[in-house]
Amino acid sequence: MPWHMLHFSDLQLLAIPDQLFAFSDAYLQSADNLCATLCGTADRATYAHGAVVMSLTFHALELFLKAAILRKAPTEVVGGRTGHDLAVLHKRYSNLYPGKAMQFYIPFKRELPDTKNLDPQVAEELLSYIQEHNKATPEDQLHRYPIDVDGEVWEGAFGFEPNSFSKILTELRNELAVVKLHMGGG
Repeated sequence: MPWHMLHFSDLQLLAIPDQLFAFSDAYLQSADNLCATLCGTADRATYAHGAVVMSLTFHALELFLKAAILRKAPTEVVGGRTGHDLAVLHKRYSNLYPGKAMQFYIPFKRELPDTKNLDPQVAEELLSYIQEHNKATPEDQLHRYPIDVDGEVWEGAFGFEPNSFSKILTELRNELAVVKLHMGGG
């Protein structure tokens, strides 16, 4: 079999946002390929494989948002503590790209429940519990590791269904392609 060396130097010729878009595309395509494999080989599919699909998808979204932010605000700092937080990155992205045509579905977005009809004390306790749970199960780590930073199993019930997630991936790929076209980055 002949070897075919793939060189990073070709990627380095691109602007940083375009390098991040290229990696985002590669992560999303990898997630899609693995998810399709899981759909077709249910007897050998495992949660670990599904978690990898989610991790690849999460990272693709993270890189896409960072690329888009840097395209519009090249001096923006997109690393550090908030660099893996899709909610923070998406909020910044939405501020830079406010138009409806530039919005897309984020599958990992954690939304708070409506608490306006609850007793204020119950609402405060619920929101506090959710905040603590989110802190204890950071989305960027949850799909990458079977245990938390302390070596404990993640608190919660987690599952993955490849056929339904495959549809999410298809929609996400299509939405991101349209957004990139609107950015002028086809």
